[in-house]
Amino acid sequence: MTERPDTTPPQPPPPPTAPPTATQAYPVPVPAAATGRRPAKRALIVGAVVALLLTGGGVTWWALADEGDVIDHVEVSGGKLVTDDSDAYEDCDDTDEYTYNDCDSDTDETYEFVYEITNEGDGPANYSVIVNAFDEDGDFIGQTYIGSAHLAAGETDADKSEFNEYSEFEDKRELSDIASVKVAHVERVALAN
Repeated sequence: MTERPDTTPPQPPPPPTAPPTATQAYPVPVPAAATGRRPAKRALIVGAVVALLLTGGGVTWWALADEGDVIDHVEVSGGKLVTDDSDAYEDCDDTDEYTYNDCDSDTDETYEFVYEITNEGDGPANYSVIVNAFDEDGDFIGQTYIGSAHLAAGETDADKSEFNEYSEFEDKRELSDIASVKVAHVERVALAN
């Protein structure tokens, strides 16, 4: 009979009993950056990224440049409660075939105010404005929105706006509770043309 050779692999050497000391030398792999080629490429890439960020920051600053406080571009005034009895007219007829009541004598109430939006920027812009309503104690009641589209530089858009029966008010307040209105927020979006 022939003897079979042993097929089990040899055992690894035992681990060291103490941690290595500073005097023991271990082979240290040399990073690719030590060749001198990669740091130059890396520096070039980092420089390009920094240049792009600075350029982008300049463009962002230019696009968002402060043209003063845009809330100063809008004024509101002349608020008053207006009652209209337009539905109570002589020719009303509730005997017709229509389902609505055209002799309704309810009065329509609105709180009207005048606004002026002046574009004090260098080019045309759109304006979105929030107007808040307050009671006689200065407590917030509700808000409405006004705006102007494609307002040329130096031009003024003036008109009337209103709070009406469809406006949402705080704490079940009513139109008759409004004593004053004030501009709360203005957003100006500059246009390219």
